[in-house]
Amino acid sequence: MLKRKISFINFTVIVCGLIIAAGTICLLLMQKNLITEDTKYLAYTELAQEVKRAKKNIGFDESENPYIKSDFYDLEEKDTYNENVYVFLQSRDGSFLDGRMPDDFRTGLDIGLQSLTKVTFQGERYYVATRRGKMKNGTEDDSFYLVCAMISEQAVKDNYRELWHQSYLVIGVVGAFFILFALLLRYLIAVPMRQLNESIKKSGENLDFTDSLEYKGCFKELQMLTDANNHLYQRVQQELERQEEFNANVSHELRTPIAVMHAQCQVSREVAEKKQDKEAIKSIEVFERQTNRMKNLVDQLLQMTAIDRKGTTFSIEDIDVRDVIESACDDIAYIDTKHITFEYSLQPTIIQANMNLIYIVINNFLSNAVKYSNEGAKIYVSCGEKDGKSYIRIQDEGCGIEKENISKIFESFYREKKDRNAEGFGLGLSQAMKIAELYGGGIYVESTKNKGSIFTFFIPKP
Repeated sequence: MLKRKISFINFTVIVCGLIIAAGTICLLLMQKNLITEDTKYLAYTELAQEVKRAKKNIGFDESENPYIKSDFYDLEEKDTYNENVYVFLQSRDGSFLDGRMPDDFRTGLDIGLQSLTKVTFQGERYYVATRRGKMKNGTEDDSFYLVCAMISEQAVKDNYRELWHQSYLVIGVVGAFFILFALLLRYLIAVPMRQLNESIKKSGENLDFTDSLEYKGCFKELQMLTDANNHLYQRVQQELERQEEFNANVSHELRTPIAVMHAQCQVSREVAEKKQDKEAIKSIEVFERQTNRMKNLVDQLLQMTAIDRKGTTFSIEDIDVRDVIESACDDIAYIDTKHITFEYSLQPTIIQANMNLIYIVINNFLSNAVKYSNEGAKIYVSCGEKDGKSYIRIQDEGCGIEKENISKIFESFYREKKDRNAEGFGLGLSQAMKIAELYGGGIYVESTKNKGSIFTFFIPKP
């Protein structure tokens, strides 16, 4: 099974190109044999045509000897006349009567009555074609002459090569046309396909299916593919909206009973403390702790629903990131039981965002850093501006994350196996990523197993 895929259009272009190249190579390899085989045929065809034309232009002088009329040599009237062909008349006994022949060729030539023969003269080979002609007063059986046409073998080969050169030109023109056609095909099909693919991939990554795909080309199949994807977009968007609506409704419905349960816990605690019932106090603490977890989960779901909902606007203000970091660190330190030490490297950093959302991001990073750090560990907190972006960076000395799991940690409710019993619901990093994307930024993660992790939140400068 092929692991690497290739574009169908590129495959078609390559295969057709290989076929043309293979055909050209075969023609080149066969050229010598084809020239040898076809030379005789071409010579016979050419000479037979000239002999036939010469017979139509035969005249007789006063002595009744045949001759070739001057019209035969008139190049203006006979544009088919070939200067490489020698046409002459020969008597029955082999003597020259009239016509044009190479110098000194008349002596020692015995053509006979063969229709096509090959003779050698002065080291050069010639093809000679003959045909009987009837004398003025006689029959072809007892009184005839021969109409002869001859051409050098080299001239035939030269003419044949010229045909080959023309065929090469045709192959070149066809090849150039094919290349232009392939480029046009690539532009009309491959480019729109790539654009559709990028749009689909972008929508899948951002889970944003509100924008429909658009195809402006002329191919019906691509339009059908675009329409099918738009229909799928609509269905997916409807399901996402239903999911958001369900989360919002459930979260709102749970808020009231959870608030009642939390209030009842406080009342029950006061009663148990008055009665000094230690068992009751212990049970109430467990119940209160779980109630707080449920309350936090509902709050996070509501926040994520608000962020996901299209059209939701958040107030924006100029924020000094240093103040938000210090506030979040103070809150974490207040409930910290691991005696974590914070190391700061804070540069002046002003961003335009919603302070509560930025606090959520920092608090999530810090909470995870504390959760996965050992007793008495250090957490390094920094912020600043670089390459047109503002960043917040949290580095811990904790257990780190497996490389294959880094891409999964931003999924809702995702938790590594070893963290199943830890506090939290797996929503914090997913929420942080949504906030980063809300402001056109992102989160970059570096992690080494058993050495710690670095989380960098960045957004474009205002």
